[in-house]
Amino acid sequence: MPDEITQRHLKRLRIRGAPATIPGSAGFVGSYDAEETWRQTGRALVLPLDRAISAKSLRDAFTRLREVAEAQQLTITEDPLFALKGDPEADPPHKWEYEALLPVRGNAKADGDIQVTRVQGGMHIATVTPRGLPDLQHVYTYLFGKFLPSKKQQLMRPYVLHRVIAGLEEGHDDRLGISVFVPAVLSIKPVPVAGEGAEA
Repeated sequence: MPDEITQRHLKRLRIRGAPATIPGSAGFVGSYDAEETWRQTGRALVLPLDRAISAKSLRDAFTRLREVAEAQQLTITEDPLFALKGDPEADPPHKWEYEALLPVRGNAKADGDIQVTRVQGGMHIATVTPRGLPDLQHVYTYLFGKFLPSKKQQLMRPYVLHRVIAGLEEGHDDRLGISVFVPAVLSIKPVPVAGEGAEA
């Protein structure tokens, strides 16, 4: 029989997509403090990342982006970011693609595998995890389950931004402090019309 605190926890409404909590088991996604924040639209240098991102690969990518920005005499408008291209609620993890980006201002030009892109701003849901890269899937599950509670909702811009705010120089994947920004622009998935496409 679970104790009083555990029993109270079991009665709470679960986030959609989170596993059921069983006393003595592990793996519950947990919860995260989140707030709305506004991001400006801007341009950025962007560099594709390997699917298996790490603290080292992020550090190396950010260094390359800064070197190109300096060589092109660009103004860096904020710290480097990395982005998930896709909707983690709809796309399986083995299809996730990440890229590093450095927001800049000036006459930016492509340089080898570094391209120039436009990063859309607007309202975002922001949170922070101190548990690094392995915790990102839990963050996605929580945010999408809480702020997209209906399976009818979907992201209009499937591009999730991240900023490493602590621990990058130490290089431990599971000890990075990471801010996560999910674009709060939703649409309703179209409902198939019965008999659509059938011959009259």
